[in-house]
Amino acid sequence: MNTVVDASVLGPMSTLSSGANGVIRRLEAFRLPGVPGDLVFKEYRPAGPAVSLGGLVKLVGVRQRMVAQRRAALDELAAWPLHVVTGTAGQAAGVLMRLIPDDYFEEMTLPSGARKRVAREVQHLIADPARARRHRVDVPADGDLTTRLRICERFAFALSLLHGARIVYGDVSTRNVLYRLRPYPSVFLVDCDATRMSGSSAVNRQLHSPDWNPPETGGQSAATDRYKLGLFVLRCLLPGPGASLNRDWQTAAGVLDPGGLALLRLSLDGAPQGRPAARTWLFHLRGLLGYRPMPALPGTVPGPPGDGSRETGWRRGPDGWIPA
Repeated sequence: MNTVVDASVLGPMSTLSSGANGVIRRLEAFRLPGVPGDLVFKEYRPAGPAVSLGGLVKLVGVRQRMVAQRRAALDELAAWPLHVVTGTAGQAAGVLMRLIPDDYFEEMTLPSGARKRVAREVQHLIADPARARRHRVDVPADGDLTTRLRICERFAFALSLLHGARIVYGDVSTRNVLYRLRPYPSVFLVDCDATRMSGSSAVNRQLHSPDWNPPETGGQSAATDRYKLGLFVLRCLLPGPGASLNRDWQTAAGVLDPGGLALLRLSLDGAPQGRPAARTWLFHLRGLLGYRPMPALPGTVPGPPGDGSRETGWRRGPDGWIPA
């Protein structure tokens, strides 16, 4: 499998954004076979920490080895590394990724009154909705629990997909998860080149974002991902002032059923090894949303989420039934 491309062949590009970890450049002409749409080059800063070439190649290989349906699901939910870009000395210079879809961007009103196109980060979903609306950020209507449950379901699916591939996402935070409400609610994970395979060292240094750190000390793991999934569900379902600091599972008593509240308690107050798997959350959230359970026999799966049909939430794949 081809996983590496030299930076010299990428051709013309334009800068989209820059941050502490690197510069995002849009490729004007370069394309990858079998990958539709525009690509970006995340170029690591030369003065930054060394990045493992071998580790990045492994992350690229995770996607390439997936069956087609799982790979398509990953592409829909994450800016996953598609190829490793090497520099003149053969070092890891960055990664190629799909351009984040327009659905995950917002024309936000800044305090100055100016408008700016920014990624719609989950911090807007968790903060006071009235404040978000003042800045013309798209958030669910007050009392719209279903939309928030669907966003939680999509995030649980994304983590379930990664954990099934033995990937630890790591830095779950309000900045690394984007969301959209239209055409149907969903999430999009970024900074995926900082993930790692279970049992391996992280490609980039993995840190816990402030206010998302688990109670135990140490590095990132599937258990810390599960803790942060609990925080995500709690904070997404109970937005408002102070929601970004909320760790009290009991405050969700009015919005989650007893089964969901039990999952939340185990996620946030239970022992690390007893935290519910993302797959367990996925099944529970789909039950709350009225999805039918996994079919015992092959059948017709209705259209995409939001088309008004009753979804099974499952799709027939070459290796059995998988989450749609």
